[in-house]
Amino acid sequence: HFLTLRSSWCKRKQLAYGHAVVLSDVDPDVTDAVLLSALSQVKVFGKSEIVDRCLDVASKTQLVLIKTSTDLKNQTVPDVVGLPGEAGPWPAHVLTAPAENDEFQSKLMSFLNAEGKTLTDVGGLLQPSPLDVNTALIHAISSLVDKCNATSVDSQSYRKLRMFSGVKPTPNGEEEYDAWAEQTTHLLDEWQCSDNIKKQRIVENLKGPAADIVRFLRVQQPTATSYDYMQVLETAFGTTESASDLLVKFRHTYQNVGEKLSTYLLRLDKLLHCIFRKGGVALSDMNRLRMEQVVRGALQQDMIALRLRMTHKLREPPSFSELLKEVREEEDMLQSRNDSKNPVMSQSVTPVSKSAPEQEVDPEVAKLKKEISVMKAEMLSLKAATVASHPDTQISQPEVPAKPPYKRNATPQRSGYQEDKPGIFCYRCGEDGHFKRECEGEENLLKVNKRLIKLTKKSGNYRGVQ
Repeated sequence: HFLTLRSSWCKRKQLAYGHAVVLSDVDPDVTDAVLLSALSQVKVFGKSEIVDRCLDVASKTQLVLIKTSTDLKNQTVPDVVGLPGEAGPWPAHVLTAPAENDEFQSKLMSFLNAEGKTLTDVGGLLQPSPLDVNTALIHAISSLVDKCNATSVDSQSYRKLRMFSGVKPTPNGEEEYDAWAEQTTHLLDEWQCSDNIKKQRIVENLKGPAADIVRFLRVQQPTATSYDYMQVLETAFGTTESASDLLVKFRHTYQNVGEKLSTYLLRLDKLLHCIFRKGGVALSDMNRLRMEQVVRGALQQDMIALRLRMTHKLREPPSFSELLKEVREEEDMLQSRNDSKNPVMSQSVTPVSKSAPEQEVDPEVAKLKKEISVMKAEMLSLKAATVASHPDTQISQPEVPAKPPYKRNATPQRSGYQEDKPGIFCYRCGEDGHFKRECEGEENLLKVNKRLIKLTKKSGNYRGVQ
């Protein structure tokens, strides 16, 4: 009974057996200071500490639980502790860890003694229960059911992958490697089947060089897993850029002018998943990296990106689907708002665009240009009539020496015949003695117009003052 009490006492106080000592027959009037003074005399205890006291009903004395700083398992402990001539001595009991069977037996005996029973009384109450069902048979049936369920799952129909051969350019009906690898990696995590079935489904959708590479791997490494299949295909057909190179490329991917933010977000996420397949980013960091690059790489004048720059630090980075949903909703809202404004803007702008050219042109200038065009047409007809009525003049013209190009303010040189023919002058500057193609002077439309009007009056059609 004393052993059981000590064991339960140590467990209740969470005290190790090797550091526990129990002093018995201690008078209740002995103070803690006296006990500690007596314990300090025993060097093997080291530094001692009084943990608890309890009353021994049989001897009307106290039991004192002491905690020592040293392990007493392999130490020689004195039988009694006390102060010679002052206090004590008190028997010292070192606690040792009891065996499991002994501890159980001591607890059982203590319980039976408290209840007034013996082991014989307990044996009469115990009756062996008959074993109705064989336990081994139950385990065998359970294992068989599990195997049957696994077989049914593996044999279920599934959506086959697109074919992939690794041939460049990509044939019709096949996927490029990045898209095919992204879909296959996702489905490998979703398929609830064994790894052998996963490998079989991968091989079913390979042909050409891709199938040869997987076949070579199976010959060299028969225990290869579906993950090994994807790794060797990544090595053969994936990008040759390392994870760090792809991360640099990701950091320098910016939104193009005229590109929607949702389209830019799709480009970023595709590149981010390539980095993830290369092992360059953890799954928990993808949302943060995506949001940081959207804030850095989007156009400054993009209104949706401006809102993200102002609010992205106020919350946790959203997932790709949540961010794409927000961006598309705002894009649709802005588009509908612009569509509703377009009819009003077109009605208000149309009259201004028609009247603007009329306000810029001077009416006098327009009138002069119109008169000049009419005069030019009349002069061409008069010139043609003059040439037809004087054929001899046209024949003798090659004998006339060529005149030098006309220069403004130069003194005209007279030859033996009249050079200034009536009605012939420059249509650029209005001066006599040269043609428009030879003129080097400044344009003077007002003078040309006056001379044309004067020439019209001389032709006889004008009946006013002569």
